[in-house]
Amino acid sequence: MKPDDFEKQLQRHPLRAVPGEWRGEILDAARRAGDHQLSTINPQPTSWWRELFWPCPQAWAGLAAVWGVILVLNLASRDSVQVAKTSKAAPAPELLIALREHRRLLTELIGSPAVVEPLTPFVPRPRSEISRPIVTVQIA
Repeated sequence: MKPDDFEKQLQRHPLRAVPGEWRGEILDAARRAGDHQLSTINPQPTSWWRELFWPCPQAWAGLAAVWGVILVLNLASRDSVQVAKTSKAAPAPELLIALREHRRLLTELIGSPAVVEPLTPFVPRPRSEISRPIVTVQIA
């Protein structure tokens, strides 16, 4: 069925009148619905935070919860770091002996510091050994 046929079929049907008792019920329901709806002109000023959080309050609440967890974890980890920094105990004698032994072995393996050659400065070189001839052309 084409849209034009449907419209012609609707035009052939006579319009029926709405029963009188329905009219009152419909108007009462419309008045009650209108009372609950906000008018377009709001006499009460809306606070800025309500306008900010209105689009998706669940997302903002979730973001606030994540920041709260990050803050708690940060504060919890900060206490242990401060305790570790403040407690400076003298190194154990065994540690000092092991460190001296390690240095002695290292100098024995490497040799004396006087034998070490001084570092030469880095000089950048061309990336390619290919020389490219420069050709000039004169137009007469």
